Amino acid sequence: MADMMRAVRMVTDFDIEKGIPAQVGLVTVPKPEIVQDDDVLIRVAYSSICGSDPHILRGIFPDARAPRPMGHEMSGWVEALGSKATEKGLKIGDRVTGDFVMPCHACDYCQSGMPQFCVDLKKRGSAQADYVVWSESQVYRIPDNLSMQQAALTEPFNIAFHAVEVSEMRPGTDVAVCGAGGIGLMLIAVAKSCGASSVTVLEPVEAKRELAKKMGADFAIDPITEDVSSRAREITNGLGYACVFEASGNGASAANALKIAAKQAHVVYMAMYQSKFELPVNLFHYFYQNEIRLQGMFLAQGSMKRAIGLLSRLDLSAVISKVYPLEDCVQAYQDQVSGNYAKLMFEVNKA
Repeated sequence: MADMMRAVRMVTDFDIEKGIPAQVGLVTVPKPEIVQDDDVLIRVAYSSICGSDPHILRGIFPDARAPRPMGHEMSGWVEALGSKATEKGLKIGDRVTGDFVMPCHACDYCQSGMPQFCVDLKKRGSAQADYVVWSESQVYRIPDNLSMQQAALTEPFNIAFHAVEVSEMRPGTDVAVCGAGGIGLMLIAVAKSCGASSVTVLEPVEAKRELAKKMGADFAIDPITEDVSSRAREITNGLGYACVFEASGNGASAANALKIAAKQAHVVYMAMYQSKFELPVNLFHYFYQNEIRLQGMFLAQGSMKRAIGLLSRLDLSAVISKVYPLEDCVQAYQDQVSGNYAKLMFEVNKA
């Protein structure tokens, strides 16, 4: 009989007609086994909830059906290694994290430095469970000075890290971050560590605005009660922000990102939006007169190792709002959907 383990699963399907989201539950399933020669079996320590996880429950991904595994952000210990998992020198007991996405490394997109568009892209989640099996290419050793809890933030931190990379942010730049969720807060920390002159956060939840200030934000705007454009001009002496990161996934916030951008600004849309959402853009004003650049972003496979290096130098403990046992997965997901918290996390196994 196969060994069993606990795992969070989507246990019901979403109902599009009635608008009823899918539900999660804790189930008992077979423990995963090493199948490929380069597989790594990981005993999970911590696993956090991604902002995209509730989108799955709301049916944004029509192919996602029960009993779908949940979770792709984690830290843990190497439990077993395939016979050819030798490239990174991993050993049993090593503390590791990883990237749930596995490109083929052979197609034209991969060979052209765009692995996020790999024609054979595989996603190996299931991290909200006692054990997970990923390829060695997806696994990274955790630096000694990085706690297991904060190491579980590596994958979303890498998204924030890569967003700053693609923005081409220069030291001394005024930066705006729309949305103070987990990734938005980490964006603040990355931007300040990379030399931003000032960071302004746009966030409607007061507690999140205060948390953003603790993470290094110099200014905070409530987009519900304040005139966003006027406040931004006041903060930037009428110039606007050279780099704007839209990290909320909210349509009104997506529009605000353009309104506060400086001439030749780089506006990075890095959140997940409703599939049918469209943003009207005045090409004459924003592109012709102001030369604004709009940048989309999908995943971030090429920066993981560098992101871990920076993460080990930062204290992101304030980003973690609550930690739950796996048994409280229903409550954790309800809290995530509420929008009142930054980053929610499961403590899956102790050392």
